[in-house]
Amino acid sequence: MERIAKQLSLPVSLPADETFDSFVSAQNQQLVALLKTIYQQTPDWSAVPSLQFLASGSLPMINIVGGEGQGKSHLLYALAHRLSARGVSHIYLNCNQLASLEQQILEGLENLSVIALDNIDCVRQNAHWEEAVFDLFNRIMEKRNTVVICSSRQMPANTGFALPDLESRLQWGTTFFLKRLGDDARKQAVRYRAEQKGLMFSDAALTFVLNHYDRNLKSLMCLLERLDARSLQEQRKISISMIKRELNLD
Repeated sequence: MERIAKQLSLPVSLPADETFDSFVSAQNQQLVALLKTIYQQTPDWSAVPSLQFLASGSLPMINIVGGEGQGKSHLLYALAHRLSARGVSHIYLNCNQLASLEQQILEGLENLSVIALDNIDCVRQNAHWEEAVFDLFNRIMEKRNTVVICSSRQMPANTGFALPDLESRLQWGTTFFLKRLGDDARKQAVRYRAEQKGLMFSDAALTFVLNHYDRNLKSLMCLLERLDARSLQEQRKISISMIKRELNLD
């Protein structure tokens, strides 16, 4: 138990505004519903009929695949927030930061209820980390009380892992592909995040942003932060003219 407590104290700060409420499900409703069921039913997830596909599999794993800015990390943050609220043992690890940590960080994680491994493809061609993740998966298979949720930009198969057995384990999971949002859904996502910050966007301003800026949601949220700062600085509401100044379009 001491080892688990040490793992849970890992200093990870998750964005407070990236929740299920702020995630626009659109065509990804099945995955969102599944993740909600997991946080609601864990740690007794294996007894839930709709989760029997996880309980009966060799490795209870879900793979979330999608491009940059499609919401993979957002969903893992949202899940972690809800698990924390319920006091369920879990951990979120961003694999693109593992190089600065020791492989021992994975020891004992098989005793947790949920493990979220964001950007799992970042351990590719790192022999020590590939071996460490492979060993973790094997321990999870033995204990059979942990749900693993991985995110990646690529399919679990043929992703270039140096350790073939690790690639094989990843293929045992159930894969969901995040579908890109249309313009209406993007507007909904930006408007919701703006309202959380007390900002108001007109339809014309939102349309202007989508027509003149990167439509990647991550980029749009970064622009929203910049506009929030400019709005405070200029003591004005966000307008098309302000957006033009921020994007150097004047």
